Amino acid sequence: MSDCNCNQNNANDNSAQVPNFAEAGFAEGNGHVQALQANAGAAAHLEGVHALKLSVCVGASYNASTNKICFTIPIYGNYCVTSPVHIPVGGQIKVCAQTCGSFIPTGLKATIYLNGSVIANITLFGAC
Repeated sequence: MSDCNCNQNNANDNSAQVPNFAEAGFAEGNGHVQALQANAGAAAHLEGVHALKLSVCVGASYNASTNKICFTIPIYGNYCVTSPVHIPVGGQIKVCAQTCGSFIPTGLKATIYLNGSVIANITLFGAC
């Protein structure tokens, strides 16, 4: 992921932790689950979108020579942040992110997990 846009914004932000959706599911704000299940397999159509709320967990990579954790958030793009801890060889890194705001996102916050444990809460952009 050498082409990622490195982003150092609020790397040590103490904003609320984003849940590990891969384990917890999407129980928070569960009203949209039926719609998601009904449209499973349908391609996303984003043209003319007037509001968006995104909750996602993605895999991440670690570059030991730069001490950067890099990942891609769908729609929002590539990010790299400085790792706050040493990442051991074979460590599993996951980033769970969520938009902030109601109808129009005011920011994007993320929690970085290493082997299932939180290592950082960050705001990738905007205000959360």
